[in-house]
Amino acid sequence: MVYQSSAQKAEDNHGTGIMLIVVGAIGFIGDIIFFTLNPMNMPLFNKYLSCGVMGALFVLFFVMGILSVKTYKIFSEKAKEENSMVSQVREWCDKELTKERIEEDIRFIDEEDSDFSGDDTMYFKRCEYIKDRILRQYVNIDEDLLDDFVDKFYSELYGDEV
Repeated sequence: MVYQSSAQKAEDNHGTGIMLIVVGAIGFIGDIIFFTLNPMNMPLFNKYLSCGVMGALFVLFFVMGILSVKTYKIFSEKAKEENSMVSQVREWCDKELTKERIEEDIRFIDEEDSDFSGDDTMYFKRCEYIKDRILRQYVNIDEDLLDDFVDKFYSELYGDEV
């Protein structure tokens, strides 16, 4: 599963909510017009049944749109907190986790102490070290957020080097 930030979730919910509200409102208005004018001269029972089912569907769209907009507000507040946490972690990492410091500290980690071994695992050792240092500093950080941050930070620090 790919990490999706709260800001992305908020944006998705906002767009979905607006679309559901618009479709629900237009559909319900159209349903009322169809019910009152009866342009197809449908028998009374068929008119009630089809307009009732379609009306219920459009009301459901409208309600789901409102709920989606409310969820957007929740995710946008969470996104502010998430961005604040990421900026704090970023500031701390820029001061504490330099390329030289990481390499120096990794040299002292024994193969037995690391979950990774072999020559091709420097990427994993570095990421494990960065993640461990951040977790010691920020105990309550979300795991998925941390993994996403470590990937981006590593890419900025080491580039294409693996």
